[in-house]
Amino acid sequence: MSIAETTDSPSWDDATSSDPHRAGGVDHGHDEHVRVHEHAGHVHTEAKPPTAPSRAVMIDVGATRGALILDSRAELEGIEVEIHPVSEPSKRTHVWVLPREGRDGVIYAAIFPSLATGEYAVLGRGGTVASVVDVPPNKITHATWD
Repeated sequence: MSIAETTDSPSWDDATSSDPHRAGGVDHGHDEHVRVHEHAGHVHTEAKPPTAPSRAVMIDVGATRGALILDSRAELEGIEVEIHPVSEPSKRTHVWVLPREGRDGVIYAAIFPSLATGEYAVLGRGGTVASVVDVPPNKITHATWD
């Protein structure tokens, strides 16, 4: 995995839509995307992959937050990508590789729209650290995940 670039703005036209739950003109509320399961004696609530491709993502960057876009391949659509702050491995978060409409056509990407600034371990499909990416404040960092 390698970092392609860090930018101040998203690489597709609709990335700042005001409603991240609307995909293709259909309202997808929170309840459709949540599953609950028990793990090690406590209950986790986690999102399920959306049933329709997400066409808009609300990117939230600022003085203490950045975003991470991991470009991927069509074959990995629907696969979860996990990351965590390098200094806090227990604080994992994940998103899915999904098709996104870009300026140059459809791309496949996992988008972490708002992260506290710092270094993040990006986990490979086997669960081990594939790379470390720096997420600076007020920027969108682009890298590749495959």
